Amino acid sequence: MDEPWGLSGQEFLAAYWTAIAVVLGLAILVRVVSVVRATNAASRDNGQLDHYELAMLAQGSSRVEQTALAGLISRGAVRVNRDGVISPTGAARPADAVQDQVLRLIGSSHMLKGRRGLGLGDTDLSRRLADGLSGRGYLTRGKRWARRVHLLFGVLFVVALARMVNGIALERPVTYLALSLPATLVLWIVARVLVGSKSRHATRHGRAVLNRARQSVSNPRFSGAGVGAGMLGVGVLAPVALYGWSGYPDEEISGILHQTQYPATSSGSDSGSSSCSSGSSCSSGSSCGGGGCGGGGCGG
Repeated sequence: MDEPWGLSGQEFLAAYWTAIAVVLGLAILVRVVSVVRATNAASRDNGQLDHYELAMLAQGSSRVEQTALAGLISRGAVRVNRDGVISPTGAARPADAVQDQVLRLIGSSHMLKGRRGLGLGDTDLSRRLADGLSGRGYLTRGKRWARRVHLLFGVLFVVALARMVNGIALERPVTYLALSLPATLVLWIVARVLVGSKSRHATRHGRAVLNRARQSVSNPRFSGAGVGAGMLGVGVLAPVALYGWSGYPDEEISGILHQTQYPATSSGSDSGSSSCSSGSSCSSGSSCGGGGCGGGGCGG
């Protein structure tokens, strides 16, 4: 048998496209199973999410960290200065386990710099929170072997490329095989979209719950409203969970924290030295310099 790899060109193409069809079918199966599992889990859930779960749905562990930090600032448990350095005051205790974890990550003091923040996403608490939402159908499952099935397209692409190079060396016709390579790349992209990202993200049900929450809790900074009915009992936590630092009611603190974590998209703050807690007044454990704490004023 003098055919390359023991297969004629037609036989190789038939085997190749059969393998492509099998891998594409696997990708579709992964997507269907994922959707069915999320739908079934969501149908058994009561749909009640706390502010940290909403934060995880909105923007992952970084938003959970912001929400807990907002709670600590509003309680006067930590203070933040104009350089973005946060430090405990000792004046109040954390309200829950998430705030307690964030307080421990702060230590004696911590400067928020960049999007990574305090690193809450690396803790077991954050992983348990995400796992719980995944089990309830609000988040995708994240890193699973099934989500890597699209990589089989890469294996098939390499095999086809090697076959084409071999065919060219043997002066065999490779036109159809050459056309199969870009078609494989297109199908690879399709499969990649079907199986989803390895990182966790909100499912359709999770996005629906998140949208309903945003309809009931407006951003106080842009709506002109104070604490509405949807915010009763959660204070600053719900708006920060849903909108990030732009949802924190104190514009001065919001600007400082947003600038330190997203410097490329933030404008600078006024100069001056100050350590503030929440609202427009200073906590009992903090002191304010002559510059005050923003519009509300903490100075004389």
